[in-house]
Amino acid sequence: MKQFRGVNEEKILDFFYSPPTEFSRELEKKKLGMAMGAALYIPGLMPNFSSKLTNNNLKNLTSAIICLEDSVSDFELIDAENNIINELQLIEQNYENKIIDINNLPLLFLRIRSVQHFEKIATILGNTMRLFTGIVFPKCTSSNAKSFFLCLQEINHQYSIHLYALPILETKEIIYAESRAEELSNLYRLFKQFEDLILTIRVGATDFSSLFGLRRPANRTIYDLNLITNCLTAILNTFNRQVDNFIISGPVFEYFEPHPQTKLQLGTNSIEMTLWNEAQLDAFNGFNGKTCIHPSQIDIVNATYVVSKELYEDASLIIGNHAESNGVLRSPTRNKMNEVKPHYNWALKTLAQAEIYGVLKENVTTFDFLQCIKNI
Repeated sequence: MKQFRGVNEEKILDFFYSPPTEFSRELEKKKLGMAMGAALYIPGLMPNFSSKLTNNNLKNLTSAIICLEDSVSDFELIDAENNIINELQLIEQNYENKIIDINNLPLLFLRIRSVQHFEKIATILGNTMRLFTGIVFPKCTSSNAKSFFLCLQEINHQYSIHLYALPILETKEIIYAESRAEELSNLYRLFKQFEDLILTIRVGATDFSSLFGLRRPANRTIYDLNLITNCLTAILNTFNRQVDNFIISGPVFEYFEPHPQTKLQLGTNSIEMTLWNEAQLDAFNGFNGKTCIHPSQIDIVNATYVVSKELYEDASLIIGNHAESNGVLRSPTRNKMNEVKPHYNWALKTLAQAEIYGVLKENVTTFDFLQCIKNI
């Protein structure tokens, strides 16, 4: 598995100074969380999703979340569960018959409804649970989080597997100003207890918006909603500190082009250009990756995290001189100062990102690369 695996080798060599490296779900936890990138939601009722995941229909997809929560109505839940069981069994059969290579399958995650629902699904799926990399916990609060984690630990032990937790922060306790600080503080203490289990923390901006009767239009980013931005900032401030080991994923962008463009036009407010702008703001503010609802969003999100050669050289210079010099260094491009001590954590993160998403050649931008792969 690697980022942009659907792009042919010739194109990769044209654009990259250092291409993305291979990874598997055995990758160190923090890097694996970064590698999730654009995580595509797959409704539990979607027919034949196993073939879409295994037949290279989604060549650049590296992570998928199969959803049994908000994407499935209550009266269709049993049908969705049966569909997932059948589709996962097909994947397992194809793997056992050596029709597919499990290492080329996107990282799979399951979004359940509750602890009781998780226990039920695990009992039904049994050893097929090993196909998943993690479990998404919806509407996670300080009241239910510990039960989720303990249940996950028990299921990991029962089936001799290692599933990660992906809690979603999306409830009124977090968005309402009067309860936010206490709730985030309580969640932080709980999450620290189970830090080794948490792959990414996800945020539900759609649920947050719903509590105020808000919905951003297709040509505006989530950052234009001040009520939501204020909350996202508090979440990042709580969980994105360098002393901790958490990765926070950006919120869903709920619009997509019915007929995706072959080129993005800078300066326009098209749906895809708005997503591109939002993804830039996600990365700039400290989010890693993003929940996606349509295949056309995958490349736009993942291209955001490719590292420029200039930033890669700055980061390498800082790390390379950390042991000998902790003062100021002139950047290789002679356009900025690099201070070893305050920029060290940024450099570590940038080099990890470069390993996963690759480093572009000089004078090539992430937007240039995106324009190319949108035509493939």
